[in-house]
Amino acid sequence: MRTNPMIKPQTSSGWAVTLIVFSCVCLAIAIRLFLGQPSASAAGLAFTAAAIVLAGVATAIWFVKTRRTRAWITHALQQWEHFATVKSQLRVTTEVTVLDIHALDPTGTWVTIRWDKFGYVQRAWMEAIPDEIWRGSVLLISPDPAQIQVHGPWPNVYYLLAADYHAYASEEALPYFRDPKYQSLDRANTSKA
Repeated sequence: MRTNPMIKPQTSSGWAVTLIVFSCVCLAIAIRLFLGQPSASAAGLAFTAAAIVLAGVATAIWFVKTRRTRAWITHALQQWEHFATVKSQLRVTTEVTVLDIHALDPTGTWVTIRWDKFGYVQRAWMEAIPDEIWRGSVLLISPDPAQIQVHGPWPNVYYLLAADYHAYASEEALPYFRDPKYQSLDRANTSKA
């Protein structure tokens, strides 16, 4: 099962914390053996080796999770840069966030969306689009004037045509996009590529 790429990976891990605790316990036992009984050096060395190996495995787990998180942030920033570029090139656009995905069909998807500008939540039929959309995706669309009218009632179901879809990005990554510290990170990573 694939994980949702719109959600930032966690850097903390229950396994890493557990391994660190076991490593500390092994190290404490080894020190106690060395101080209490100088003749028990073989057992003390075994506990010391176990502590080092467990700490090494915990460090490796943390390193992998940190790299995944950093890669996710970089990719999410690139998505938002593309999103902003597309938005600046179009005349009339709005943003909707996919809150839930109800049913997938080859021709489209039933979803629950939130109109970000208005905070209005409604069901929508979204035609099949070229990008893979997940919960937490912010979609840049051109609203259909036949369905959405100023001061008019909201439709029961909004029909999002594939031609009205322009870009997507992760809702969870928006704070990183707005933070100047991460924008410099994105520019540094794109210049290396």
